[in-house]
Amino acid sequence: MKILLTNDDGIEAKGLRALYRSIPRSAEILVSAPLRPSSASGHSISLRRSIRAKEVKWERDRVAYAIEGTPVDCVKFAIAELKFHPDIIFSGVNLGPNTGVSVFYSGTVAAAREGLFTGFPAVAISMASHICRDFRPAIEFTRRFIEYYRIHPLPYGVMLNVNIPACPMHFIKGVKITRQAPSRFVEAFRHVAGTKLGAYELTGEISLLEPDGTSDEEAVAGGFISVTPLHVDLTAYHEMESLRRWYLTAEDTPGLFGVSGAVPARGFRPRAGGGQDGRPLTRSKKYRNGRIKIAGNPFKLH
Repeated sequence: MKILLTNDDGIEAKGLRALYRSIPRSAEILVSAPLRPSSASGHSISLRRSIRAKEVKWERDRVAYAIEGTPVDCVKFAIAELKFHPDIIFSGVNLGPNTGVSVFYSGTVAAAREGLFTGFPAVAISMASHICRDFRPAIEFTRRFIEYYRIHPLPYGVMLNVNIPACPMHFIKGVKITRQAPSRFVEAFRHVAGTKLGAYELTGEISLLEPDGTSDEEAVAGGFISVTPLHVDLTAYHEMESLRRWYLTAEDTPGLFGVSGAVPARGFRPRAGGGQDGRPLTRSKKYRNGRIKIAGNPFKLH
């Protein structure tokens, strides 16, 4: 089995080493992690600056790669540059929970999500504490999961977001399959004392909306390991039909752009050939000089 390990707490993080120790020795392991802590980096990537990759000595006399970039950069580098195509990606073990809305900010979850983008199954693992010293629950969970995964692989396009209570292993009540908690952050900016005017730190806490006992946030608070299946499609399918009913369509404005159900962005003027710059649009997405060229017909709605 080929396993890619990464995180957002950095190459020297204790959680990453704990995760490494949970993997069977028979597995082919590649470690590619940020050189420095990159918490709350989300799904950011390095487009306008180069990244540096450094080989470092790792446990069991293995070599790991410390990447001067984001957690997503680390996954991209391992797959695209090192040509390492894993059977599964593990991201973690993160210090701090990644429940509810946190999945959109988390570099740990983003690194696992990048695996889905490239067609590889992935698991993000987090401890529900920023000062955890006992990673045994995470190690034991990972060991058992790998045994199960050999027989029951994850469905295509699905990753798991695992959150583990920060308590001794004998206090953990079990595992719950949960949904992502409806939540938001209640935030404030705190002025940093002793600094010049304008220096602030963001503070806040997560607020749970619509508690019903089925969410990741509630499971962890109740002493259970939370396992939440996630996918990348954010489409609100239940609203598509209602949008078709009230949104501007070709039937309302015959001949407008020659398509159904779409209006261009403000300031966008189509030119001959289909592209805004007059060049044909293609079905590929290319990175060029830090810019993304989006493919396809920007007006077409199915």
